Amino acid sequence: MVNKIITFASDFGLSEEWVGTVKGVILSINPAAVILDIAHDIPPFDIGKGSFLLAAALPHVPVGVHLAVVDPGVGTSRLAVALRAARGDMLVGPDNGLLMPAAERLGGVTEAYFLDNQEFFRRPVHPTFHARDIFAPVAAHLSLGADPRDMGSPMDPGNLVPAPWGRAREGEGAVYATVVDVDRFGSLRLNAHPEQVRALGCREGEGVILGIGDEEVEAVLASTFGEVEVGEALLYEDSSGVMAAGVNGGSLAARTGSCPGDIVIIYGPAVG
Repeated sequence: MVNKIITFASDFGLSEEWVGTVKGVILSINPAAVILDIAHDIPPFDIGKGSFLLAAALPHVPVGVHLAVVDPGVGTSRLAVALRAARGDMLVGPDNGLLMPAAERLGGVTEAYFLDNQEFFRRPVHPTFHARDIFAPVAAHLSLGADPRDMGSPMDPGNLVPAPWGRAREGEGAVYATVVDVDRFGSLRLNAHPEQVRALGCREGEGVILGIGDEEVEAVLASTFGEVEVGEALLYEDSSGVMAAGVNGGSLAARTGSCPGDIVIIYGPAVG
């Protein structure tokens, strides 16, 4: 199926030629492509951040081809893959977990292909620039209606590298969440979901305790920052659909020294 929409996310930044080069390759194959940039300032090699941004963004864009490259294993034995999601999208990138959370948000992986047909690559393939020489041309050909079965060998989706983060663990009257992202305002985006917090008996407007490192932070379960006083902490549903912890007018990350990978324990309603 022809689809002009190609989204593009990477850790390339905008101070080098790499993003423009990848777009140029796409447009040289499909001049009618509409390329939508998701983000290019993902921290270098940060698969967790990249996967979070993709999962947050892609459900809100049209069905299309989604190119994502955060690829610390470029040139190694890691696979280059194209995945079909249940919604109808194709995701193209390295098999390192980067694509998996987004694919799940798009209904799950229904087909997976190891890209091994070099007829669809730029030649020669440079070992450090697969985005230009493999992923971009594959994405462009997919947008023109190429069959992914002609591009690579089918894979069992169960053999794909799993997502870099999963769902928060529940138990003992608490939710044990992981910080999967710190946004530019210093809020901690967690892998906990609203229903997990509701299951603790938390109600909007009530206090909860957040265990962050050696600290216990008192916060309010709220829907927006303006519902708490300036300088007060809150737990809220982020626009991406997961729970986040922040401070009105401040940075919870700076206050607590938190960073991705840290554990945040949501204990439930505060007492007293």
